[in-house]
Amino acid sequence: MAAPSEAAKPKKRPFYGGQAVIEGVMMRGTSHFAVACRRASGEIQVQEEAVPVFFTRYRWAKWPFMRGVFALADAMALGMKSLTFSSNLALEDEQEAQRAKSAAGTAAQILMIPLTLFLGVQDDAPAEPETKPAVSKTIATISITGAAIFGMLLGMGLFLFLPNLIAFSPWVTMFIPSNLGRSLLEGFIRVVIVLGYITLIGRMAMVERIFQYHGAEHKAINALESTGTLDLDAAADASRLHPRCGTNFVLTVLMIKIIAFALLPVPDSILLRLGYRLMLLPVVASIGYEIIRLAGTYRNFAPLQWIVLPGLLTQKLTTREPERGMLEVALASLRSVLVREGDERAGGPAVPDEEGDAVASPAVAIA
Repeated sequence: MAAPSEAAKPKKRPFYGGQAVIEGVMMRGTSHFAVACRRASGEIQVQEEAVPVFFTRYRWAKWPFMRGVFALADAMALGMKSLTFSSNLALEDEQEAQRAKSAAGTAAQILMIPLTLFLGVQDDAPAEPETKPAVSKTIATISITGAAIFGMLLGMGLFLFLPNLIAFSPWVTMFIPSNLGRSLLEGFIRVVIVLGYITLIGRMAMVERIFQYHGAEHKAINALESTGTLDLDAAADASRLHPRCGTNFVLTVLMIKIIAFALLPVPDSILLRLGYRLMLLPVVASIGYEIIRLAGTYRNFAPLQWIVLPGLLTQKLTTREPERGMLEVALASLRSVLVREGDERAGGPAVPDEEGDAVASPAVAIA
């Protein structure tokens, strides 16, 4: 019996992902990404580029339990590049109100950076529109990079060190002498701090608007994956929750950390204990990445969906129902990527052969 021809084999579609930026949405595919932003004039401006890659160009960096750390670090760098582009666009607008919104939007995005610290080190690679004066671009890049570093240090203090210091403090040890009990308490405190942080910053008006764009990004991708179209009404009817969301990743990592640190030995020295936690982060992140990837692929497999359920529920905090205009921005960004990737769902040429290793970028700059 003759083997089926290559042409007859179904083509494996890549994953698409993205994140919300200031007044816009970044979407990415296997080899291209696009940032679409709503300008003060009401027009949607789209910037398209090839996805910058470093580790992911090597075959070994795509192996399971290795690809997670490299892909997520790559996605973080792309997120900062997209944030810089959206900030520069906002700064270009003439109206004072829009300039104030840009500053508030940058601050809001930075406040969400701590929630993505579990992804690895952040690398700044700013986009540079040719219409922007060089001095302004430099100032914007330095400002965002400095704030991002501050955000990372804040996140390390809040989400990594503070829960450990509280759970293993002498006064807690008096009541909970076992390492198992204190490790479980540490995990519980960490989850409470993360959820409390999301809830508090979500009360800021600009953060709430970014959360709306986050919801628009999810709806656009869900509509594409469920209907195969980029229809505005289909996106409006789609869910604003998605299993590959960065919020889902963070909560899954937190659950894995609770289990892993409860079972592993705990050093007595505080420096060794904190260093131990930091060294295990890549391992925990890799496991979490594979779980999220599987949950996104097998969305009808109940056990996987139960595992990621806490993250899905937390997305109710990090997403809001978007305006139709926000959905238009998200769809414009996604359509641009589909065209560049050769995906026929954008009305372009047939989908090219893929290895199926496209990375779904976490949908946050944090969330």
